[in-house]
Amino acid sequence: MLASEQRCVTGVAGRIGLVFLGLWLLGAGRVEPLAVHNPVLRQNFPDPFLLEADGRFYAYATNSGGVRVQVSSSDDLQHWSAPTEGLMRLPAWVNPNKSDVWAPEVLRIDSRYVLYFSARSANVTRPDGVGRLCIGTAVSARPDRDFVPQDTPLICDEFPEGVIDVSPFRDGDRRYLYYKNDGNCCGRTTWILARELDATGLATVGETTRLGVSNDQPWEGKVIEAPTMLERDGAYYLFYSANAYDKADYAVGYARCDGPLGPCKDASTQPMLRTPAKSVNWFGPGHQSILRVRGRLVMAYHAWNVLPDGQRDRCRAMHIDELKWTAAGEPFVEPVTGAAEEWRCPAGRSPP
Repeated sequence: MLASEQRCVTGVAGRIGLVFLGLWLLGAGRVEPLAVHNPVLRQNFPDPFLLEADGRFYAYATNSGGVRVQVSSSDDLQHWSAPTEGLMRLPAWVNPNKSDVWAPEVLRIDSRYVLYFSARSANVTRPDGVGRLCIGTAVSARPDRDFVPQDTPLICDEFPEGVIDVSPFRDGDRRYLYYKNDGNCCGRTTWILARELDATGLATVGETTRLGVSNDQPWEGKVIEAPTMLERDGAYYLFYSANAYDKADYAVGYARCDGPLGPCKDASTQPMLRTPAKSVNWFGPGHQSILRVRGRLVMAYHAWNVLPDGQRDRCRAMHIDELKWTAAGEPFVEPVTGAAEEWRCPAGRSPP
């Protein structure tokens, strides 16, 4: 990639947009700051998921600009490559005319990478007549390309309204899958759900567990979505996003859980990451993912770019911040609250 192309992807960050993530540098023996300027990927890259593989970072995102599964990579969490296609083809069960390949996440199992995603069925519909969203899988020997899809969905018939926002989680030798029913499509309550995976990651084990977390808090509005399970020092935390994805009220909350299959209980009646009250040129942070990076935790999330006239841009760009903890074990994120450098969504990168 030419230097000019790299600048087009990441932008030239201003002083106000500077965030320091304390990361253990390999061989350094001490904590040194890594300067990360948000947003780190200045184009439409919604529902970002982070993975580290073989010393390199990979980010995956919802379809945009004709790319079904967006994949970008980085050496330092700041400079990201232009997104490329990760999915070799659409699976046979997906509607080719309205595929809606959403929120991909990846789990490494032995020497393979298993990609999980939601997509719209070509054969079954939800109560409002629209194609039902189901969960699919794909496998590759590489983390960044050539994912070959399975031609039957992993989960599709469990709820008539469909299921979306799938997220894998490894806990020791066991693997779990988190997702939510698409109840907000049809005036129904949305719940965070979980099932155990078998050793291949391509089949589920046992019954679905309802974790006890739904859109029952005022700040959550009509939808709760985007589950992320995290284990820290023997405690389990379920992070999630809620409220309308295209509004400033979209935010990230969390629940405390007794184990990977719950039960879970909301830790607060307020979100832990929301649009800052002070002036910024972005809003609606959400659809988070969490990655351990050399002894620390970082959270990736998307947020809408805001134009100089105050109107919403067409892009949900990727931000990365350190996930910090209070002495009482409560997680928090401190996003930059000053107005950062202006930028505009590149042509052809509109939301799905």
